[in-house]
Amino acid sequence: MEIEQRLGLYQVFLKLYEYHRGLLDEILQLEKNTNTTFASLATRCVTGVIQGKQVYLITNLVDGKTQTLLQPQGIWTIGRDRQLAIPIPDRRLSRRHAVIQYVKNQGFYLVDLDSTNGSFINGEPVRKRLLLKDGDRIRLGSLAFPFFLCQTNQTVDEVPPDILAQLEASIVTPTPATEKQPTAPASSDFNVATAEQKEETSRFLQEPSELEDSAAESSIAQLSSAQQSEILDRFFSRQIQKASKNN
Repeated sequence: MEIEQRLGLYQVFLKLYEYHRGLLDEILQLEKNTNTTFASLATRCVTGVIQGKQVYLITNLVDGKTQTLLQPQGIWTIGRDRQLAIPIPDRRLSRRHAVIQYVKNQGFYLVDLDSTNGSFINGEPVRKRLLLKDGDRIRLGSLAFPFFLCQTNQTVDEVPPDILAQLEASIVTPTPATEKQPTAPASSDFNVATAEQKEETSRFLQEPSELEDSAAESSIAQLSSAQQSEILDRFFSRQIQKASKNN
């Protein structure tokens, strides 16, 4: 029974690669870059800040640099267009893909601009607009990030004298350190990392889903955009959980 299931999954993989090679190549390339992309996923985000009458976004989506984005109309556009508030060079993004909009006394909304590959919140497609909540996971094309909401400001107590004393005692004059040449990773470590990536891909492709069930009925050659989105959402969910465990 197990052999038949594995054979069936293998046939699904072959069909996917035959008819949707670009989608699988993208997933495999994303997994290959896990260490550089998803390891920092927990800190790659957009935060909506409401501070009195001032509203703005804080994000590091653009070039990985954290910045505050002020917009007098409370509208931040996202897409491939370089003239937008948040330009992202992602081929699965539309030129003008989506908008984060602040509505007074309501909050921040995610608005899809009739994008080709759609906008999703926690894996659910956005129909026109949807109110964002603290901790929501947004995906636009293959761009995924959490959204946080900050609307509370608090002044904390002064630091006790004993902690201040410890801080002063910890200040030392740095001494020049002897530079060490970086050592190349051992071949065994490289082989282990490569094996782990292959194993992760294998587990991802072997998990049952509605997509695989429909593929078994020979409809794999006609993947809809919703089915492709399900593949990407499963992949991002697994990587987010993995990054959270590592942190």
